[in-house]
Amino acid sequence: MLLPLLPGAVPARAQAALPESARLLTLRINGQPVAADTSSSRFFLGADRALRLNIVRADDPDGEGLTIIIDRFPIQAGTYGFQEILSGRNRDASYRFGTVSAYSKSCGQNTGNVTITGVNASRHWLMGTYSCQVCEAGRGGKRLTLEGTFRYPVEKE
Repeated sequence: MLLPLLPGAVPARAQAALPESARLLTLRINGQPVAADTSSSRFFLGADRALRLNIVRADDPDGEGLTIIIDRFPIQAGTYGFQEILSGRNRDASYRFGTVSAYSKSCGQNTGNVTITGVNASRHWLMGTYSCQVCEAGRGGKRLTLEGTFRYPVEKE
């Protein structure tokens, strides 16, 4: 089983209220809604327990979009914040669209978080929100705030 049952991770009442299907994904860039491609976007959980969210724009289904990595993800509800200095628990974000390449490590402060509000172990999906700031590399690079919500299946990587 990809996502083990987690007693106490989400209260029983909340689990019962969660929808049974997945593939809900929203994306806003600097507050403006951008359509996400739910066919090309993927959430992966590696054997090393690294969770990788790859959110692809609908207008660029072959592009890289936004990638968020949470190392040593415990597969439970909670908020996983990025660190200003990345170390043992790597939480990172990058964004690529056309000629724009931006990284959370390029920002003066590496702010952002992923909040897991629901875990459906039997159907292998997570529910929650994400928010991160990424900055274009180089002097004068633009700062982008990317945020959204998800209820999305998790695949084994």
